[in-house]
Amino acid sequence: MPHQQVKSHFDWLTYNEPEGHLDDFTQRLMQLPGIHSSSKIVGLTYKDDSTIARFNKLGYENTYRVDAASDLGLTDPCAGLESIQAVLDTARVSQIVARHGLADLLLVRHVLEHAHDPVAFILVIRAMVKPGGYLAFEMPDSSKFIRACDYTFVWEEHITYFNAQTLGTFVANTALEMRETIIYPYPLEDSLIGIVNNSKVVTAPGRKQGGEAALLAEGERFADGFMSARSQLQSLFSMWQQAGKRVAIFGAGHLAAKFINMFSLENLVYCVIDDNSHKKQLLMPGSRLPIRGSGEIELGGIDYCLLSLNPESEQKVLARNQSYRDRGGKFMSIFASSPISVYNVSEYEPAKNQ
Repeated sequence: MPHQQVKSHFDWLTYNEPEGHLDDFTQRLMQLPGIHSSSKIVGLTYKDDSTIARFNKLGYENTYRVDAASDLGLTDPCAGLESIQAVLDTARVSQIVARHGLADLLLVRHVLEHAHDPVAFILVIRAMVKPGGYLAFEMPDSSKFIRACDYTFVWEEHITYFNAQTLGTFVANTALEMRETIIYPYPLEDSLIGIVNNSKVVTAPGRKQGGEAALLAEGERFADGFMSARSQLQSLFSMWQQAGKRVAIFGAGHLAAKFINMFSLENLVYCVIDDNSHKKQLLMPGSRLPIRGSGEIELGGIDYCLLSLNPESEQKVLARNQSYRDRGGKFMSIFASSPISVYNVSEYEPAKNQ
């Protein structure tokens, strides 16, 4: 979709990527040959602020983060990664280099997967880096959700879905050199790092690394399983509705929106629960389900509450709502890989108390 269509309408929306690995990530980058305390370290977007802060704390003061307004001409407060990838071209990069100089290390967290033309994107931004310098990419590793057939991780803002193997093949086909790939494990979706040398290598066009057949088989299984998963969930939710059970989704974020819309559950869900003051009293995109505060759980009208949260937040919600569980309320997760996944509930049996 055009980036203008994907751009948020609300300047208060935030996206929280996991950052538990950033201390180790920073240490690895500091150990790269040629990187030292006076090296110029540049962040491409606001996603890199927390990594730059770690470098600064460790005595690396020659840092800069590309400014969306002054460097890219993006003055709309709602402009995000979708807009940054759209305006980064050779002319913009030349202006940035003229103002701030070439980077020894360019940080590029959670942008490559948003680029509408990822090959052109990487070839443009490499011009910000000294020959022999480094580009450090981070993105979600798609392996877990494809293997688990967890369709809520498909997102309209993500153009490409990488794992370590396909990222390596992609970089090789841009004639750059992949120095190292690192995977930092997380319960639902791992973080994938690719450290790339800004030096051309001789590469045969269409270079592959082997194992493509297995990856294609996983992709085909993921695609073929969607209709079955949708039918399973619609059947389960319909059974609950016919039994007089009321279902709510906890967390009014993009994961919940996709779960409801992709599986056409809008007529089978009572409401979405979220305590964000900006979201309460609004309606969910697509389904137009009402968003209500967590007090709705205590009112006694919710039988099944499906969590669309990361595991840490999930545990906090479970702990805060023990009285709801004691009264017979049941929590499940919308994620296929969760130990309390709704996918594990039999179509013909009531949900087990969690």
